[in-house]
Amino acid sequence: MLKICLCSDNHGDMDSLQQVLSKNPACDYYLHCGDSQFSPEQLRPFISIEGNNDWNYDFPKQLILEIGGHRILLIHGHGYTYQMDHFVRKARNEHVDVVFFGHTHMFTDKVYSGIRFINPGSTFYNRDLTSPCYARVYFYDDGSIRTERVDL
Repeated sequence: MLKICLCSDNHGDMDSLQQVLSKNPACDYYLHCGDSQFSPEQLRPFISIEGNNDWNYDFPKQLILEIGGHRILLIHGHGYTYQMDHFVRKARNEHVDVVFFGHTHMFTDKVYSGIRFINPGSTFYNRDLTSPCYARVYFYDDGSIRTERVDL
C-alpha cells in the first residue's frame, strides 16, 4: 500500500501545511494541487504545480505521475473545474485514470466517464462552508484506491 498526503489551496497559510505534515510523518508522497503562494523550496516536502495564484513562482502547470499502477494528472484545475466534460477530455488526452486537482475549495472524490477525480479541498477555507481539510489517498496492491477526507 502507498499513502499520499494531498493538499491544495492553502493561500499563504503555512501553519495548516505544518499541521498536515505533523499528522502525517510517514507518507510515500506529499502532493499539492496549487495556490500555496509559497516557493517550491518553502513547500518541501510537497511536490506542487502552479495554481492561478502562484504566478510568482516557477512551478509546472501540471505533472503526470505513475503511482500504484495508476497514471495520475496533478493539476490545479482552473479553466476545467466548472465544465467536467472539458476536464474529462483533458484527462483522456493525457491518458490518465486519476486526476488530483484543486481550485474549487471543495472536497471531491467522484468518477466521471471512468476517470477518478479527487480534490482535497482547501486547508485554508472551503467554499461549501465545511471545515478546512486535506486528503489521504491510499493505493492498494490490487489497484484499488481509497480516499479519506481529514478535517483540520
